[in-house]
Amino acid sequence: MNQKTARTIAKIIAIILISALVISSFTFVLFWASGTDRVYGAEVNSVKDLDRELDFFKDMMVNLKTNFKDELSYEELLNGAYQGVFDSLDDPYSVYYRSDQDREHFEESVSGEFSGVGISLESYYGQCRVVAPIPGSPAERAGILSGDIIIKVDEQDIGYMDLDSVVSRIRGKAGTELTLTIERKGAAISFTMVREAIRTVSVNYKLLENYIGYIQITQFDNDSHLEFKNAKLKLIAQGAKSFIIDVRNNPGGYVSVAADIAGQLMPKGAITHFQQKGIIMETISASGEGDLKLPVVLLVNQGSASASEILAGAWQDSGTAILVGTTTFGKGVAQQIIDLPNGSAAKLSMYYFLTPKGKVIDRVGITPDYLVENYKDKDTAALMKQYKGFAPMNEKV
Repeated sequence: MNQKTARTIAKIIAIILISALVISSFTFVLFWASGTDRVYGAEVNSVKDLDRELDFFKDMMVNLKTNFKDELSYEELLNGAYQGVFDSLDDPYSVYYRSDQDREHFEESVSGEFSGVGISLESYYGQCRVVAPIPGSPAERAGILSGDIIIKVDEQDIGYMDLDSVVSRIRGKAGTELTLTIERKGAAISFTMVREAIRTVSVNYKLLENYIGYIQITQFDNDSHLEFKNAKLKLIAQGAKSFIIDVRNNPGGYVSVAADIAGQLMPKGAITHFQQKGIIMETISASGEGDLKLPVVLLVNQGSASASEILAGAWQDSGTAILVGTTTFGKGVAQQIIDLPNGSAAKLSMYYFLTPKGKVIDRVGITPDYLVENYKDKDTAALMKQYKGFAPMNEKV
């Protein structure tokens, strides 16, 4: 075959291929355009525009169910669509609940009683991140830390799962075994633990030396404010002259409960502001009647999140407490459970909450007055080497 003949054949093949592509594309467009006059790229600026798009959406659903290679139900398609709406919010805390069970899991997590390993999780840029383990839980005993990224549950990769699916796999019957693989500082570590009935006592307290009352709040359950009040009064009766309040690794809970506790010690003034679309919509304030005018230190760390940060911000801005520890988690948004018209439910981020002085908390956290890091998990040999490298101090003056 000479070069001229080869070039001619090549041109013919190219023309055939281009024609096939054009025909395929044209068929595809006709298939999807059938029955609609939708204009691609049209703006949606009114309810009328939205109604037009919803008509197209219905046609698309019918086409998908009719022509997809596998069996589909309208329920599956609609659930996917609702999930997509919430995903478009780009907010890790807004969640569409596909079932009553998913909603119940969330409500259990803040009520203080469930069966699992005792770990608070959040969806963080597509990853399942640990907010904090519950003190005394199997997760804490095993060594799970705030900030760990869960990558496997019982050897199953969970990278493609949403948060609710991961929670469903972690929870289970008390007495059963569970292995979690987490990513920490680039390394994969596995922890095996046994599920327990987690019934949290959210407030623990004791009187320390020098008449210091110590109160630990592990999370803000629906009655934590009553437990806190009881602990405070009993410690005062025992002679407490100052307080250490500990919300380290407290992942949050009910905002109203945290606000109540804040008001039990602080002077009259704002506790927190709720902001929506740049406007302060509501302010929760303290009456000042609970101000004991006693020295208070609040312990915080990276695991102090959400409602814990409301408490921290209120006490820091009002001068109620000196904050000691490390910068808090930075979850400055408040959610509410909403019932949807189709009978399902969702958790929706409704507001940003700000400190009394209007400081933003979300993705920033609250910086304590004194930065003190817990060296429990640090390399003591490396710390000793660093210590020996310090210049000697001359105590003779």
